[in-house]
Order: sequence, then structure tokens, then C-alpha cells
Amino acid sequence: MKRMHKVLVVDDNQDMVETLERLLSFYQFNVLTALNGQEAVERAIDEQPDIIILDAHMPVMDGFTACKKLKSLKRTQEIPVVILTAKYVDAESRASGFEIGADDYLLKPFNSKELVNRIKTLLKKSQVMKALKRENEELAKKQKQMFRDLENARKTDTTHAENLAIDNLTGLYSKQYFWTRLREEYNRALRYDHGISLILIDIDSFGRFNDVYGHQIGDYVLMKMANIILNNTRVSDIVARLEGAYFAVILPQTDVQGGFFEAERLRVSLNQNNYVDEFLEGTRRRRNEVKQVTASIGVSTHPDERKVNSEKELFDQAKKALDRAKAGGRNKTFTFSKEV
Repeated sequence: MKRMHKVLVVDDNQDMVETLERLLSFYQFNVLTALNGQEAVERAIDEQPDIIILDAHMPVMDGFTACKKLKSLKRTQEIPVVILTAKYVDAESRASGFEIGADDYLLKPFNSKELVNRIKTLLKKSQVMKALKRENEELAKKQKQMFRDLENARKTDTTHAENLAIDNLTGLYSKQYFWTRLREEYNRALRYDHGISLILIDIDSFGRFNDVYGHQIGDYVLMKMANIILNNTRVSDIVARLEGAYFAVILPQTDVQGGFFEAERLRVSLNQNNYVDEFLEGTRRRRNEVKQVTASIGVSTHPDERKVNSEKELFDQAKKALDRAKAGGRNKTFTFSKEV
């Protein structure tokens, strides 16, 4: 039997609560209710609804404050929130609602069919996000376990795998852990006289992408890209999200040619134009759509033409190559050289 989605309806007007409860029950939703923002936060933590319909103007805690609180808590931050209001109808209030994390913003009186369709669309998006995040986490977990097995087989004394710092959105390594691993792999390359390459990836014009589609779809695209990177790197490679739309891949035992080849393969794999098609299904398309998402990539390698004296210098060289790729028109791969 198909599970009924749980919808938490929050409004201080009892008549409105009953109206929404009857409507959503008719469409086979399991309806929970709350009469103010504080009660909504407590019920959301306890009941874990699939979506929350939140009035903006309420006593005890208003809808804007409740939404901000819900999006700040780990147990509730991924639950879609729809603000439904008759009071805050101006564009500035609507923008404020989206800024604090609301996934949709509707005005009263509302069209019943439109409200139900919006709820179904948000639920579908939420399911896609959760499924992709689980896949990323499983891929990353598999890579980490295989890497640990390789380390044990080589009888190294590496013990860093016990407490991993993970990026919450993508499931990749975090920026802090990236620097730990870069230092380890750089020192290992020096010790055993191996090559090491570093790839820095920056998603082109991602700020504009967020402006057009919003941060929820932006987060989905970042997760999708993390998934593509994980699927196109080797077991021994270390993949991290540094910040925003900025990723890094450490490639142990990789020379200049190998570093460029792997970087270019990643760029081609990331260069797709269907990132948001599934996510936007059932929603109105934007006038200024971003037709294609591309990536600019910089690569540095040790040993190379220039001597690298530290992992920080290896990173700086990759960053200079990346800056050159972006200055050269974006959607390009550049390696560091004397001319950079």
C-alpha cells in the first residue's frame, strides 16, 4: 500500500485549518495541525512531516520566524515549507520569505487545485533530492571503504578515516578535511617520489543560476554535479567540495598528462544541459533560463616544470590555472605552466 504523505498545516484561524484539513484529506494526505509557529516547530521535530503549510501572521511565533527556525534545525531543514498568507502580499515580503528558506509562497484566497499541485511538485522535488543525496553518500562511502582497504593492503599507518569531515549537502569531503588529505598526499608523493595532481573545478556563472531558479534547484544541481564527479573519478582520488560551486579532486600518483586527461574528462562529463529538466517538471519555466551549465577547471602537478615547495603552493598553482580558464572564456581546462 502506498504511504500517505504527511502534511503539517499551521494557522491560527481554526476555520482555515479545518478547510485545509478537509481539502488535503480528500487528496489522500495525512494531515497534522498546529495553531502557531512555536507549536509547528515542535510538531515538525516530533512528527517529521513531508511538507509544511505555514501561515505567515500568527501569535506566539509568526510564520517567517518559524520557517527560519525550521530551516536552521538539522532534523527539519530539508522539509519543504510553503508560506500561505493573506497579510504579507507585497513583493518585498515574498522575497523575504524565499530568503529565509521558504520553498514556495502563496497568497490567500488560494486556488485549491493550484495549492495541491504545488504541494505535489514540492514533494516530488524533495524525493529527488533525498534520493540523489543517498546515492552520493553511498558512492562516497564506497570510495572511502575501498581506499581504506587499499591503505591497509599497503600497510600504511594512516588513521584519518575514523573521523571524516563531510560536506552536509553533497556527501563529499569538506574543505577542512580536503586540506588534511592534500597535506598527507603531498608528503606521501615526496616520500615515495610519486607524482601528484590537483584539480580545481568552478561551476561557471552559478550565481546567475541561483538567481534564475532559486537555491533549492541550485542545491540539487550541486548534488547532481557531485554525483557526476564521484562517478568519474578513481577509487584512490579524493573528492571535496570547498565552498559554493567550487570542487577539488586530489589525484595521487598522477603526472601532468594524466592530470590533464582526468580534468578534461570531468569537464566533458559535467558539461550537460539537462540538470534541471526533471526538477522543473510540472512548474512554470523561467523567462531567462540558463540553457547550459558548464565548468572551468585548473590543474597543477608535482613534479612539474616549476618546483613545488608545499601543498599550499600546489593549490595556488591550480587556482592560477583555474583563473586563466575562466578568463579565457570559461568551459575550459588549463594546466599550470611557466606562462600562467
